[in-house]
Amino acid sequence: MTTLDVLLVAAPSPSPPMYYALKRQGMPPLGLGYLATALLQENYTVKILDMCLNSITVDSLIQILKDNKVRIVGFSCGTESYSLAVQLAKLVKQYDMDIVVVFGGPHVSFEYTDALKHDEIDYIVFYEGEVSFRNLCNHLLRGEGHVSEVKGIAYTESGNIKRTPSQPLVMDLDTLSFPDRRIFDNLTEYPIYATVSTSRGCPGRCIFCAAGTLSGRTYRMRSAKNIVREFEHLKELGCGHVVIVDDTMTVNAKRVNEFADELIQRDLKMTWQCESRVDNITKEILLKLKSSGLAAIQFGVESGSQTSLDCMKKGIDLEQVRNAFKWCHELGIYAYTNIIVGSPSDTHESICESLRVAEEIIELGGMVVTTICTPFPGTELWENPGVYGIEIVEKDLEMYTLHNPIFNTKHMNMGEIRNARYTLKQAIAKTYKRLYGDNPPQQTEGV
Repeated sequence: MTTLDVLLVAAPSPSPPMYYALKRQGMPPLGLGYLATALLQENYTVKILDMCLNSITVDSLIQILKDNKVRIVGFSCGTESYSLAVQLAKLVKQYDMDIVVVFGGPHVSFEYTDALKHDEIDYIVFYEGEVSFRNLCNHLLRGEGHVSEVKGIAYTESGNIKRTPSQPLVMDLDTLSFPDRRIFDNLTEYPIYATVSTSRGCPGRCIFCAAGTLSGRTYRMRSAKNIVREFEHLKELGCGHVVIVDDTMTVNAKRVNEFADELIQRDLKMTWQCESRVDNITKEILLKLKSSGLAAIQFGVESGSQTSLDCMKKGIDLEQVRNAFKWCHELGIYAYTNIIVGSPSDTHESICESLRVAEEIIELGGMVVTTICTPFPGTELWENPGVYGIEIVEKDLEMYTLHNPIFNTKHMNMGEIRNARYTLKQAIAKTYKRLYGDNPPQQTEGV
């Protein structure tokens, strides 16, 4: 039996819609890749087990525990996967009580007090974990320092929850090593397996998103040269298309231009895609990005109602939305977006406005999908529901999946929100059918 210092587990989602989404758009857990790489550099033995993959089951976890003397198991989970992660932690402790169980990820970063009520969870690592988790491993496995000296964690001591001071954020992201893709045993099982993170945080203030809170409201960027070096690394691994996973990649025009220049100069002949806001893009920038290999771009539109956009604190207007999709259509860039149903100010009338904007986007060759407004921990909606006149009814965290209404608003109850989303989806499908028959526009380059 060999010793495995750290097993990192991505907990699965129990939601069938999420399961099917992962089959089409699943990506390797890049955050765990960063953690694993930081630990490998400390000469720890590390393995990643992504239980979102079809080929990975509970038996896979048991087999690793049987084949190895595992010392630490770290679970990464979102809100909908949290309950399953707790059940898996119980299984680990039943197998060997001496295994240290650590939880991380967005949900427990905000709900750590509740998480530590579970005896199976020994430690919580907050927010970005490369430094905190490495230091915790150094303490647990090598006896370095006292646990109270490890910043950015929480634990229980003598029945009391202890939280240490926050770990300072990594301000220079270029100092982080690229994730070692060799750590992913099943990399090619992912529909999208070449992914890159070029920044952390988001300057937006959207009430349904926790990205800003997770990053301490601090937006940090990698340099253009550093990003393109990772593109080159991925090309060496046989990747021809890269998905940039930032919440919004195009915040800083200077860096965007430098990034495009680097790609054009090096002529990597790779395509790529990213997410953007409609208020920090121009036709000139899009033209240059297309020249550098941009194949597709996602814009955060969320609604066709200006009232709803303002309520969600999107900070954009509908003219910017129309311009962004018009420019992409003119330049031959595949553009797509999401419409959120059931935000606090949504009414049947505002959802009709969203449909009209969705139809305009589809006429320009864009793709529109729909989700339901969900107040995840760390979002303004979760923290201040009364301010927005919502009543959070659903307490089962497994229902927090963007596909289930979980609150009533002043204008719509949960049933009405569910029906409105279904009606909007059907209307969007009819628009595609009317305009394109059985051949809707789709991305033709890359993944």
